[in-house]
Amino acid sequence: MRIVKQAKILYILTALFFCVAGITLLVYPTISAEIFCYITGGVLIFYGITKIIGYFSNDMYHLAFQFDLALGIFFTLLGIILVLHPNVILTILPFLIGLHILVDGVFKLQTSIDAKRFGLPKWWLILLGALICILLGGILIFKPFEGAAALMMLMGFSLLADGIQHLFNAFYTVKILPR
Repeated sequence: MRIVKQAKILYILTALFFCVAGITLLVYPTISAEIFCYITGGVLIFYGITKIIGYFSNDMYHLAFQFDLALGIFFTLLGIILVLHPNVILTILPFLIGLHILVDGVFKLQTSIDAKRFGLPKWWLILLGALICILLGGILIFKPFEGAAALMMLMGFSLLADGIQHLFNAFYTVKILPR
């Protein structure tokens, strides 16, 4: 039970990091891309570790943490690469962020279906958030270089939407099993 609480707290903190990163890019779209790589790398390392911890939690529904071991390893490694090689990553950063948001949206699509099966009445909010993330991730993947400031704002909005989606999932789908 303690692991679920810790995982949920880390999951919420990660979601808040995504929201803050998204708002920062919306407010300051001309921020240095290299600084953004360092910040994003740090957030992804934290996010990856959070997902790995979450995978081993005792969540009643097994919705929020069901894919977290593989994703946790992936995001931790991606974060390390961003921190160690920001200049190399800058050329593919929009694609990578778009891919992350798209994949996360697809996983949340499955989560919404599972939430409906569990009879959770607001499952459709998870579905709506998933579809928004899929759309925004797709835009970043297929239109990655449509102007630097506009791109940073799109990445900011995408990260903010993904963060809000994570917050909703943490509060709505994570229930602790009684002992």
